[in-house]
Amino acid sequence: EKELLCPVCQEMYKQPLVLPCTHNVCQACAREVLGQQGYIGHGGDPSSEPTSPASTPSTRSPRLSRRTLPKPDRLDRLLKSGFGTYPGRKRGALHPQVIMFPCPACQGDVELGERGLAGLFRNLTLERVVERYRQSESVGGAILCQLCKPPPLEATKGCTECRATFCNECFKLFHPWGTQKAQHEPTLP
Repeated sequence: EKELLCPVCQEMYKQPLVLPCTHNVCQACAREVLGQQGYIGHGGDPSSEPTSPASTPSTRSPRLSRRTLPKPDRLDRLLKSGFGTYPGRKRGALHPQVIMFPCPACQGDVELGERGLAGLFRNLTLERVVERYRQSESVGGAILCQLCKPPPLEATKGCTECRATFCNECFKLFHPWGTQKAQHEPTLP
């Protein structure tokens, strides 16, 4: 259980993100930490989009060639802000903002890049492990049959080759006599 706790909020992970140092942190906790450091709104927020004309839906399609060009002063501001890509300009060529995140697990500052939290991957495996742990804890520790229709019965057998737990009836159903699966060795659930 201790391994499933976020180092920031000390609760079970919710939408964990993998930091570049390979530690995990809840998405909401990461936003809060970046907000305390003043990064939110400057690439730290995964929902923030660049404000360049190249990122608007109406200008993404090559068929929509009749778009209006931004005013020269607005174009200069956008180019100086470091957002967006334009012909002849490489991404992040001017002044890319480096977002540093203080990892609570290793106590080091890790660089998130100019995309901030949007550049991090969600740890879906850890999310599923937390979900399964919560389910097993709510049932009171009983291991349930994975193939029963609701409500599932308590599992009495497991099969390492099928990677599943079964009640007696489901084990007989999915390992019928005279088939290849009948030779699977039953284990404890």
